[in-house]
Amino acid sequence: MGLLDTFKKKSAEIAKPLSSRIEKTPSVMAAVPLSGDIPRTPEQLKQIMLAVPFVRVISQNEKDGGAVVFTLEYMDEEYKLSVVCAEFELPKLFAINQHFTEREGSALEAAKEAVYTRMVFGSDNQRSFHLQIKLMCALVANAAGIADFSGERIFPGRWAKLTAASEVAPAASCLHCVQCIGDEDSDVWLHTHGLNRCGSIELEILNSSKDNINEHAAVINTLAANIITKEPLSDEFEPQFCVRTPDGGNIVTTWVNPNTALKKLPKITVGGASDRADGHNENTGIIFVYPSQKDYEKRKLSEINIYNNLLKENPLLMISTEETNRMRALALERISYLRGLFGRRDCFEKFAALVKIGLEVDEQYREGDMKEHIWFEIKEMNEDGSFSAELTQEPYYISSLKEGDIRTFTENDITDWMVFTENGRINPDAVYLLEE
Repeated sequence: MGLLDTFKKKSAEIAKPLSSRIEKTPSVMAAVPLSGDIPRTPEQLKQIMLAVPFVRVISQNEKDGGAVVFTLEYMDEEYKLSVVCAEFELPKLFAINQHFTEREGSALEAAKEAVYTRMVFGSDNQRSFHLQIKLMCALVANAAGIADFSGERIFPGRWAKLTAASEVAPAASCLHCVQCIGDEDSDVWLHTHGLNRCGSIELEILNSSKDNINEHAAVINTLAANIITKEPLSDEFEPQFCVRTPDGGNIVTTWVNPNTALKKLPKITVGGASDRADGHNENTGIIFVYPSQKDYEKRKLSEINIYNNLLKENPLLMISTEETNRMRALALERISYLRGLFGRRDCFEKFAALVKIGLEVDEQYREGDMKEHIWFEIKEMNEDGSFSAELTQEPYYISSLKEGDIRTFTENDITDWMVFTENGRINPDAVYLLEE
């Protein structure tokens, strides 16, 4: 019996927990034009949708207000898509940052109208999100950005264009965001937006702090990625593994409804009842942890803060096989960007090119096709696709490798890559930053 099975044994008198699964809410996005005209009338919207080569329009119906509802077939699954051209004003939370060009930012701030789509995701959340991005780019070919109202963020037009052209679905992290709300005393409330459209509760951590935002957000992102790509979150009070600590242990998380959480944390200054009058009051769960089996059996909840020191010691976050495969596919699809940057490395004052390689673990740790994915820094790249690289970290489960070891690999061994320069970081999801 595995450790998770042990945690799931509980006494019969404990009440049935709430489910983390909900009915998927619609995903709402708007494509904002960079320049030029956009389709405004139902007839124009129909003409574009009928010409989209990767979907089959099964039916189309006009609604009041100029909207058109399409029934589409995509990859053997049906979707309902509502499309309309309407007024647009950039929400204040949708920040224009350095990831946008000056032209994109100006167009987004000045925009008065946009093309909106509303769609309920199908059986595969990432495939559905990818489809919606593809359709947005088809409807507005030259977009300054895609405003994702369900995820409360905005994507640059260059990102959307590359994503629409890709054979690989976007990362799970693109389907949700983690917002951080703080106060003068440094208390922080972390919560997600975007998981409801994936059929899951949103996730929260209360009573965090400015010093631990990154570590707590990493826990939320890991749980969210597994929800999006693999399986629903466990039910309320039930255990969920997401982190392996450097000492070989596991951090066991769980969640409870806001009412239960607020009774346990009556003195929190942000994320309390007054902050939930207009939102975050349903279909959401607050993350806690179980330090031991006895704590689980008694439903004795502890705050994740008890693991703050461990979370700062480079813990191993549990990424699903599905997400690992997606990352590998995108890394190889966009390997030319890595080659190009490495070839121009002398043009940068600071430069480091890292690749993640999945290696077989020692036999005593092996479970199925388990691999440890670890980072190497490229030292030399050859024309035949092979390269030599130096291990940048001490492996957890491979005793024959040590930090500083140099090994030779081929590009097919790569599961992810990233490049660091004085201008920032580039990975396969961010290559749009290299586009004009």
